Amino acid sequence: MQNQPAKGISYVFHPLLVPAYTLLLLLNINNAISLMIPVDYKMILLGIVVLTTFIFPLFFAFLLYRLHVISSFFLEQKEERTYLILGVAIFYYLTYYLLKGISLSVMFSYYMLGCTILAILTLIINFYFKISFHMIGIGSLTGLLLGLSLKYGLQTDLFLFGSILAGGIIGYARLKLNAHHPVEVYTGFFLGVVVISTLIILH
Repeated sequence: MQNQPAKGISYVFHPLLVPAYTLLLLLNINNAISLMIPVDYKMILLGIVVLTTFIFPLFFAFLLYRLHVISSFFLEQKEERTYLILGVAIFYYLTYYLLKGISLSVMFSYYMLGCTILAILTLIINFYFKISFHMIGIGSLTGLLLGLSLKYGLQTDLFLFGSILAGGIIGYARLKLNAHHPVEVYTGFFLGVVVISTLIILH
């Protein structure tokens, strides 16, 4: 029972949920922009993102499980993660492709391109050690906020602090569950921050 809070944190901040959280944050990070975007439009965007970055990958994982390609949804074995990472990379690129022509979601589409790159890098790194997906996820959000602050001067300090704090909590939870070694946690967060912030600054 002592690990229940850590499990709860891992579920709430599951990496497949981070893109939806990120979109919600982007749609509300600036009051002036937020008021200009119709609620219906926000819901459509959110629906697309939830479908392509959460529901599709979840269904793909279910198929892998039913086909006995993976032994559980927790992907405890490093070798089993390869198939799902590849699927996630495809679904993330699909999200980028669907949203890249929509002006109000340009920044988010770049974020999804960065997440696609992260998935590919993770696929390569996974052959060497079990890097933390959870930390890559929260690192990507932190990297986006950092990139927006550095390039556009947006006041993201409070959100940035919150994402770093969340990263610390998530990292602690993953270590508490013995899901990763410290280096896998730190590397995941660093990778997410560097890739996304660099892409936002250079685009």
